[in-house]
Amino acid sequence: MAVQLADSDSKLIFTIRELMPVINKCTKILGRKIPTVLAEIKPSDSMPVDCIKLSKLCDIRNSSISDFLNPDDVALLPYSSGTTGLSKGVQLTHKNVVSNLYQMSSPDFLVNLETKSNFQDVIPVFLPLFHIYGMVGIFLNFFAKGCKLIMVPTFVGPQFIKILQLYQPTLLFAVPQMIVTILNNPKIKYDNLKSIRTIISAAAPLGALAVDEFNKKCKNQINLIQMYGMTETSPLTLMQTTKLKNGTKIGGSGFVIPNTEAKIISLTDDSTALGPNQSGELVVKGPQNMKGYHNNPTATKKTIQNNWLRTGDVSYYDEDQHFFITDRLKELIKVKGFQVAPAEIEEILKSHPSVEDAAVVGIPHPVQGEAPKAFVVLRQEVKPEHLREFVAGKVANYKRLVGGVVVLKKIPRNCAGKVLRSELRKL
Repeated sequence: MAVQLADSDSKLIFTIRELMPVINKCTKILGRKIPTVLAEIKPSDSMPVDCIKLSKLCDIRNSSISDFLNPDDVALLPYSSGTTGLSKGVQLTHKNVVSNLYQMSSPDFLVNLETKSNFQDVIPVFLPLFHIYGMVGIFLNFFAKGCKLIMVPTFVGPQFIKILQLYQPTLLFAVPQMIVTILNNPKIKYDNLKSIRTIISAAAPLGALAVDEFNKKCKNQINLIQMYGMTETSPLTLMQTTKLKNGTKIGGSGFVIPNTEAKIISLTDDSTALGPNQSGELVVKGPQNMKGYHNNPTATKKTIQNNWLRTGDVSYYDEDQHFFITDRLKELIKVKGFQVAPAEIEEILKSHPSVEDAAVVGIPHPVQGEAPKAFVVLRQEVKPEHLREFVAGKVANYKRLVGGVVVLKKIPRNCAGKVLRSELRKL
């Protein structure tokens, strides 16, 4: 956090009393105090030193603020997840964000029902608002539509069941790990979920196996759709929909949303655009594409080329122009010149009855260059060697788990459910 505060040259911090120790630690590292606004102050509480009441800040009136706002000014500076290195400040303009909100509101992709005097969609918000999915994809999007948003700090099974009982939510925005929790927790039954009309999964690909299991558990009565985006695209670019033919496919991420172009380019020759069912890097163009990275022109130049934004995601589209995200380009494992997608092996491991969760990384190997190594969380005891043999029976020789299998209590993930592979490589 101190690195991000320094890079952004932040002038003001909004927080709550419980997080003041974190702020104090950050400002100590920075060597400078940053004025801090406390969002919640009880009448009986004393104001900490150097803090400002939110109510006092709101009393300040400045009618001239709109005079200097420009659509191309930066509105948000979220930091990219940093799963493959230091996070970068993503410059999202007012035009970027507003454009994406309108794109999400296109009739073909709309998931909420109109708010009326006798109806209001209810959405529990588990995703943190500092993440672009939570901020734009959920909060700004549905707050503007008059939906009821239930703010929930963390997602845990017992609390989720209480939320379901108390609020009867109609829409649920999730990350894949939340879907896995719903599947693995025997106390979360279909009867608990019946009020939900649609579940939207994003932030990381949800495997076909998990989709199949979910549909069985929920008797095909709840729409489970996926969408794809990234911080650099404000965030949405692809989305599944029940309103268009071929709009939902197991393991897919959907169609390109309005006013957006997408193409697949070769992994070896980025000037070559590929046709249907050919795997390559997804690049996108649209009004939601970021202005650039803050204080980082080199990274900006690498990512945005001729107005096309390189996503770094390996993808393909089929004959119906439905897109499928298969892996991160930087996460592909190079084995004797062959490319191995961790997601493929992870899906196989998760299909084993003893495996609850799995992640695969590449590690250096003296002969192969790199070798796949798996980390698993178990439901019940099983020998790592058995899992290696299980995978070996389902893949080509170069995809075998030569790097071994390690049992963990928990797979390290960021707030959006993405596997922190850099941490796994250190184990």
